[in-house]
Amino acid sequence: MSESILNTLKAEHRLIESILIQISACTDVVRKKELYLQLKDALIPHMEGEERTIYAHLIEDVHDEEAEEVAQHAEDEHQEVKELLAKLDNTVIESEEWDTLFNLLKSRFSKHVDEEESELFAEAKEDFSKEELMEFGDEFIEAKQHISPY
Repeated sequence: MSESILNTLKAEHRLIESILIQISACTDVVRKKELYLQLKDALIPHMEGEERTIYAHLIEDVHDEEAEEVAQHAEDEHQEVKELLAKLDNTVIESEEWDTLFNLLKSRFSKHVDEEESELFAEAKEDFSKEELMEFGDEFIEAKQHISPY
């Protein structure tokens, strides 16, 4: 059965936050690398899926400056996260620099989720029917199936 995209996104946010917390607490390098790969496996398709579905609908379908602004701000934050992931990929995981970059990523993700779940979700609820949000949930799942985290 279809689920609202907002519920799906919220569940994925909690999953990603859980992985971020596990990485923060991890002292074993091998396990930390595994968790980081899990993070990318979850985070990259999640962001791309959001951009291709809910953000695109807010920008293209609503024709409202506030909706477009909220979605564009979220996309800009995704770009920041992607840049941090690229830096992490090119930094030795055992280094202090990696930990600093990771903590920045964790902080940016947390801020993004807070803003998204308050501002963007409110905008989506205002602009779309429950049925449309259910359709977007299906679109999101479909879009993620065609995205590689690498």
